Parts: sequence; structure tokens; C-alpha cells
Amino acid sequence: MIRRPGHTVNASVRREPATLPSATGLDLDLAVANVARWGGDTGLFGGFLAAGLAGRGADPIEIGQDLAAVAAWRAGVVGLRADALRAVASCLDAGLGEAVGATLGMPGSDVAGFLEGQRTDRFFWPAWQHLGRAYLVARVGGFAGLGGPWLAHPGDVIAAGEGQWLVEVGDELWEIDADLFGHSVSPADEDPADAGEPVDGPGATDIRVVSVPTSYLLEVVRDAA
Repeated sequence: MIRRPGHTVNASVRREPATLPSATGLDLDLAVANVARWGGDTGLFGGFLAAGLAGRGADPIEIGQDLAAVAAWRAGVVGLRADALRAVASCLDAGLGEAVGATLGMPGSDVAGFLEGQRTDRFFWPAWQHLGRAYLVARVGGFAGLGGPWLAHPGDVIAAGEGQWLVEVGDELWEIDADLFGHSVSPADEDPADAGEPVDGPGATDIRVVSVPTSYLLEVVRDAA
């Protein structure tokens, strides 16, 4: 079986075409186009946004933009993380926990705890708190011939910050930015000779990026607590 990049949190998500309802003040066509341009999964975006709008209990002009930001983050646009967390808090303050919960794919009663956990741990997911074992968070990268970014096998991984790593691929250095829902992989500006030795990263120190000898994919894993 050919493995593809992806995030474990989406493994059980049903991917069905979603018809987005109209939302006052929200250009849905533009939103979908932006999610695609920013590296998100438009199918996931449509499904999560439709779920949130269907259960909103409020005028969409009041929360449409917030739910769109949350849905885009949930669909893998890692660059919207900060905006999405602010939007989640705004929805909770407005008494719209069920709507934003549906957008995140969780019960509304879990949203406050999720928000609190995410503020200090970008890989936090309520259902995984007490697993008691190591688990896979995501696979990133991949061989260019199968749609990935790399022509060579990824080598040493260097922690560069919370949810950020540098990886040597051949003579090039690439940057990975990842969280629970999404990731980006792009060429790094730094020269490989200046990157230093592989080190344990700050922040969630039980999160590692592992190079697998038999794959062009890197695995983001959380060690057992």
C-alpha cells in the first residue's frame, strides 16, 4: 500500500460531498479557493463548514467568518491556527459552542477544553489525552513522483521551534511547519551548513519528526506520556 501525507485526526472523518448553505457576508467560492491555495483540503473544509453552519443557532453574518476560519484550519491550513483559535474563543463567548464544535468535528461540550489544551500544545486532541502509548500524529513530505516535494530521501531532522523542523534532503534544507490538523513543507532560507546538529525541540518535547529508512515520508509522532 502506498502511504500518503495526512493527519491521524482525519482517519475516521467521513469524506462526503457537502452542499454549503449560503452565508451572509461570506464569499464561499473565494473561501474554497483560498483553502486550496493555502494547502488545505477543500473537501474537509466544505464538510466541516457545512456542519457548523447547519448547527449555528445564530445569524450567519455574525459567525460565518469565524466558522470559515475554524473550518479552514480544521481542513489543514496550518497558517490560520492563531486566527482560528481566536475565532473558537469568540464563538464560545457568544454561546455558540455547538456550532464551533461541529466545525471542529467534536461535541460542543469538548470545545472549551480543546481550546485550553491548544493554547499550550498545538498537537492536543481531547480523545488522545490518556492513550498511554506513542502514536502517529501525521505523515508529511513524500516522493516527488507521487506528488510529494522531494527527489531524495529526507535525512537529519533539526528542531527549529514548536511545531517547526528543518530537514536535510540531498543538498537542500526544507522547513516543516505542523500542528494537529495540517502542515506545510517548503524550501528553507537557511544554509544547511548553518543549521547545526539535530536537537530536541522546545515546546511539546514529546513530539518528534522521524525519518523512516523505507519511505520518503517523515512521521510526526508523540511519545508515550
